[in-house]
Amino acid sequence: MKYDIRLLTKAADDLLRTVTNPKHRKILINYRRHAIFEVCGMYEDILAPELTIEEPEYLMYAGGMPIQFKGRERVEALYSSMVKINACVMMFEDEVLRVDDRGFSSRATFQIFMPGAVALHFGAPVGSKELDDIFIQTTDRIMVWDYTDDGRLIGENIWVGGGSFRICPPDELITIEDCREILLPLLDKVPEPS
Repeated sequence: MKYDIRLLTKAADDLLRTVTNPKHRKILINYRRHAIFEVCGMYEDILAPELTIEEPEYLMYAGGMPIQFKGRERVEALYSSMVKINACVMMFEDEVLRVDDRGFSSRATFQIFMPGAVALHFGAPVGSKELDDIFIQTTDRIMVWDYTDDGRLIGENIWVGGGSFRICPPDELITIEDCREILLPLLDKVPEPS
């Protein structure tokens, strides 16, 4: 089943159709833009001053181990590496999103596309002939992101649950180019409250 990449922002779009609090809308719009830029490999836009503070701090819990990315240089290196290894395209399924004055929390199943050589690094059973194949990693994640009063990202806290891998059939593949073609025209089409 090929994922519809337009559903990447479904949870944020659904909330934006009901939320009228200006601060909460700023947070949701920021998150929506962030998600689009991330899967499009446009990390420089994520780190623009209007979206993210100068020295953000990310904390990821994977396999019970906390990994910290503190400061712009480290966060930029994280995003840059995701683009370099071709592992920035992802989909969310069944995202449950809540927003308040301090930021948002999200629970979702992530589908992340990555080459076999990268999947091997994350523990996938990749054979020597599958290193160049694209795999889909499925993980459950909980995210809590903090924002400033003016709606800029302070940092991300992400908890990653156990995952599974499968080879991505060619007809299911979503590339960075696909994401840019489909999602960038939707960047400023922010839903309004009904």
